[in-house]
Amino acid sequence: MSDSARTALIDSLNAFRGHIIDSCELLTDEQARTHLVTSKTTPLGIVRHLIAVEHYWFRHVLTGGPISDDWINGGDDDPEWEVEGLSVHAMTAIYRDAIAECNSLIGNIAMDASSKIEHHGEHVTLAWILLHMVEETACHLGHMEILVEQLLADKS
Repeated sequence: MSDSARTALIDSLNAFRGHIIDSCELLTDEQARTHLVTSKTTPLGIVRHLIAVEHYWFRHVLTGGPISDDWINGGDDDPEWEVEGLSVHAMTAIYRDAIAECNSLIGNIAMDASSKIEHHGEHVTLAWILLHMVEETACHLGHMEILVEQLLADKS
């Protein structure tokens, strides 16, 4: 994979990450913890989930490091969706730190380098992980934007 493709994937991921943070920071703590759907999804829960996802894919799967305490198996019952008592400021700061850590872990790893940990019985490449993270983050950004739009409309 070319350097320009690597740059495009990382730049896209960083842009989506930034939009997640910017959107969440438009809200008060109370708004960011508000449930507007039947699942446990909230704006703050999305941020907390993405922190766990960053750690899972880059720290754990890619480099073989420890898994986040927040990560269990995905799904609505995981602790990453619990947001009671959490603040926008604290969670976006933790997300920024996770992003910086994960970008550092990526470092100069080749795009075709295999992960240290298998995913569904197979090692995946950094390119695969980056593409997956772009998809995952963009998907949750869409959820975030809808929730933020509804929460800000309720404010007026």
